[in-house]
Amino acid sequence: MKKYKNKILLALVALIAMSIYIFITTWQSTTYQEVRTMYPLEKSQNKQASEEFLKAMEYRIYIKELHPYFDYDSFIMAPLLEKLDYHFKKGKSLLPKDSIEDIVWWILFYKEIYGLLVPPRNDNSLAYENLPYQEFAKVHDEVYEMIMRYPDGNVGFKIDEIKSFRFKAMAILVGFYVDKNTRKYNANTQKEKAIKAAKDIKNYNALIQVLKQYNQSYKKFINYSKDIEFMKKEYFSHYVYIYSNIIMNYTFINNTQKLPIKICQSKNTKTIIKYSDNLINFVSYNNFTQSNWIYKSLFKQNDISFVPTVFKLLNYRCPNLKPEISELVLKIEELNKMK
Repeated sequence: MKKYKNKILLALVALIAMSIYIFITTWQSTTYQEVRTMYPLEKSQNKQASEEFLKAMEYRIYIKELHPYFDYDSFIMAPLLEKLDYHFKKGKSLLPKDSIEDIVWWILFYKEIYGLLVPPRNDNSLAYENLPYQEFAKVHDEVYEMIMRYPDGNVGFKIDEIKSFRFKAMAILVGFYVDKNTRKYNANTQKEKAIKAAKDIKNYNALIQVLKQYNQSYKKFINYSKDIEFMKKEYFSHYVYIYSNIIMNYTFINNTQKLPIKICQSKNTKTIIKYSDNLINFVSYNNFTQSNWIYKSLFKQNDISFVPTVFKLLNYRCPNLKPEISELVLKIEELNKMK
């Protein structure tokens, strides 16, 4: 009888093992076909590199499908992330020097894992924002370098999916860089406070370059985006936030609220007035995630935004901008009464 029970147990274990094997091999085969259908390798000009990126994408899909059950830093995810990293780095090493295909794939692979966007189900286990200061600063610099080389780089994978992602990829990089910018440049210790002026100047110059590259990407890639109107609003809001930040940095660096003629007459200043007017109208007549985020990040008084303060400063210091800037200041005040 005992011998009979042992045979049944062994048969059951074998059946379970076989079922798991069939499930895994079917999952692998399905994922392989899914990736190759979405990204046909024959469309690539750098097939060896793209082959590695596609292998990495398979592991990204496994991670995404397991994520409802396991955090990114769990022992289940660790070997999958290791394989993802391996194939990504190998693919990157095979690209020509003028390619920025690695940046596109990097964002596709890691945007949720590293918290470039809001992670699914609030899993911040591997988010960059949790890194120690020095490690975060290094990552922040790496994102800056990606932004600098992105607009003029080539992508050798000629498919609509990647073409339509070109501008969104830049928007994700810029959004992360600017949103986390204060963490890198805020002074926390006495030693940091002693060199904060140098940091402010570096930050000021970096933001100018980021805005320049972002503007270039907008002109080149916005019309290929899937949701053009959504991405335009993202760009407008980032533009207003970045250039307002630049103006604020100028006042910090020079310890003055006086603005030079070059700021009052700048094309960028006139552009943020135009974009802000567009965004205020959008926020006033819409009430969903994007419009609410724009209101809170740009126009809400006594919150995280310094944009209303910058517009009041422009209104006071730049007579050449009236009456447009005066009207905009009133619109922001009315918007806050409505909200």
